[in-house]
Amino acid sequence: MSKKAPLDMAGLLAAKGQGIPANDSPSRPITTETRRDARRNSRNRLSKTVPSSEFVNLGFKVPKEFRHHLRKLAADKDISLVEVLRQAVDLYEQKQH
Repeated sequence: MSKKAPLDMAGLLAAKGQGIPANDSPSRPITTETRRDARRNSRNRLSKTVPSSEFVNLGFKVPKEFRHHLRKLAADKDISLVEVLRQAVDLYEQKQH
């Protein structure tokens, strides 16, 4: 019984910036410049105010609908989930006093 020749997969890899899309792939406009919106980096803003060594894991489960609602609130305001939670706690404390 003869052995099969190994597959030549060298053509599957491309050097960075030298890749060519497949013939049947959908086309989209090529953008060379990146847009940077300062508001979108709310996570970076938080990490600048609080050192990463002070972050701790807050592990709890919530219903799927609540998670979806929380993520929608954050996306609509373009802020992080942590910021939504922080604002909610602030409002709760204000209401309690």
